[in-house]
Amino acid sequence: MSKPSALAGRLTQLGFDVPRLGFAGRTALASCLALAWLIGLEHPQWSAMTVWAVSQPVRGMLVEKSLFRALGTLVGTLFGVLLVLFTGDNLALMVIGLSLWIGLCVGVGNLLSGLVAYGTLLSGYSATMVALLNTQQPAGQIFLLGTDRLLTVLTGILVGLLVGLLFTPRSAEDTLSGRVRRSTAQVLQAMAARFAGTDSTPRAQLSQRLLQDIAMTEQLFDTHAAGSLRSHRHVRALRALVQAQVGCVYWIRSSRNLPPHQAMTAALERAAQALLVNAPAQEVLPALETALVLSADDQVTADTLRQLLDSQREYFSVEGSDPGPAQVRNRVVLHRDWIGARHAALRATGLLLLIGAAWVVTGWSAGAYVMLGVSVMITLFSTFETPSHIMGHIFIWQLLGAVAALACHWLVWPLVAAEWQLLATLMPFVLLVVPVVAHQRTTLGSMDYVMVLLLLSHPVYPLSPSFSQSLNLALAVVAGPLLAYITFKTVWPADARRRRLHLTDMMLGELTAMAERAPPRQRQAVWRTRLYHRLLKLMQSVSRSGESLQPAASGSLAVLAVGNAIVQLHGITEDQRQPESVRRRARLCLQRLQRVRRQPQAAARSLRQLASQLSRRDHPAAWNMENAARSLDANAAFFSNGMSVS
Repeated sequence: MSKPSALAGRLTQLGFDVPRLGFAGRTALASCLALAWLIGLEHPQWSAMTVWAVSQPVRGMLVEKSLFRALGTLVGTLFGVLLVLFTGDNLALMVIGLSLWIGLCVGVGNLLSGLVAYGTLLSGYSATMVALLNTQQPAGQIFLLGTDRLLTVLTGILVGLLVGLLFTPRSAEDTLSGRVRRSTAQVLQAMAARFAGTDSTPRAQLSQRLLQDIAMTEQLFDTHAAGSLRSHRHVRALRALVQAQVGCVYWIRSSRNLPPHQAMTAALERAAQALLVNAPAQEVLPALETALVLSADDQVTADTLRQLLDSQREYFSVEGSDPGPAQVRNRVVLHRDWIGARHAALRATGLLLLIGAAWVVTGWSAGAYVMLGVSVMITLFSTFETPSHIMGHIFIWQLLGAVAALACHWLVWPLVAAEWQLLATLMPFVLLVVPVVAHQRTTLGSMDYVMVLLLLSHPVYPLSPSFSQSLNLALAVVAGPLLAYITFKTVWPADARRRRLHLTDMMLGELTAMAERAPPRQRQAVWRTRLYHRLLKLMQSVSRSGESLQPAASGSLAVLAVGNAIVQLHGITEDQRQPESVRRRARLCLQRLQRVRRQPQAAARSLRQLASQLSRRDHPAAWNMENAARSLDANAAFFSNGMSVS
């Protein structure tokens, strides 16, 4: 074994992530380079902080995060400058304006996903950087401060990009595509086994395993989409394919009494094997087309296979391997947490208004820094699944960063006589974070050590006039994560369980809305694809919690079964060819389904009675009514309490 590999092995045994160790070291040196580049400006530390903020271990994420960092800073800086010009010396009005702006950015950022959300959140607290720090300097300096903010941040982005592009690898699109291809093959093999009558695994267990695999792949999409328009198109096509897979899993779970179909089995197996060996589109698509033709007498199976075929064809078209034109472009609809976004916006606005009011009333000189620190914490971490958990770690690391900044400022800097010496003596304090960031036990929140260190250091002459002023400033900044922690814990507490409850609330809320009013055909497709994504998000969250996946998988598929029944119920009530007794029973089912969360068993009984009535008339909807009733009975706790029941 060579010495480098032996050293890497030893570091791994000690708990270090070796690739992350190199990443942290490069980032630390790049931040010092950015700081040195702008030494002499008013806030050179902003450039170094930006390097840490945009640095990513994967090239695509680095490029796209840099872009949204620049856009978010530009929008936030412009708003901050305009707000200061509009409010003038009216501090109370400025506090109100900032609080509302941040609340808006937090709300919108929680509705979005990926780095678009990051840019939106950044535009919120970038405005506070400009507007609040403007209160700490002579009047009339707002344009200089705004320009300084933009230039330092853009310089940090440039340095971070230059260093990062030299060392970071490209995202592994082929690996992600391979995972989706394998999961598609597994779904097709499971469908083939249903037609062959050879499926020995219980369907509940099989569907749960398939959904878990699909969900684990789906959560990688945001990372792999970053970096280019091509990557976004690629991942969008994969999303459509994954959503089609969920539809297939529902078919596997709900289909019954299938007659043996040797030709269908062979076509599905042929498509699965072609995907497993990474065969070209010319081998995969004809097999799926054959299966679709063979399912012509079964509308449910045909619809399921058509969505999968269209999605697979679209993916091949985006990949460039399909010689024919792309078919119908499948719509991708993502889950938006409207409940959580509303709570996050009101939480952020209320906390900042409260802190701002205390600042206005008391006139505390460090009040601006308390509000600044809180605005970053309450904004940036509002999208985390359990923000209060990471706030505790961030508080500790920010406290250590503040202590390091005070030590550097008052124990080391009085001994030097030039600004370049300030930078040289600050560098060891920055480099101290490298092993900490790379160790598995200390990595969580550790980057905030260097952020606070840089924020409080300000390596510019003249130095701060008094230790008490530096101490007050440090305490004000460190108060940010502490106040955010208390707020995340007590005001609409944000945690994984409540986010799951919000998600199931929206799932079930859409069912009752559909029962009240027949959705148009286009809205039915939107509901179904959004439900697919919500199902996967729910599976991901439950998997991280370590709880049983069965209630989430079974309950979500039951929602889909009931929703499909609701669509058919509306069709029956509007069909004048149906006897009045059948239409009346269908209307009664819809009324019961409007109260499905309170009385799931009553809705199930009504659906079963209608199923019996339809079965006597050989109506094709009889099976769906029976399936929905059975799903309600088996998942009554899910419909009554959502994911608050574990």
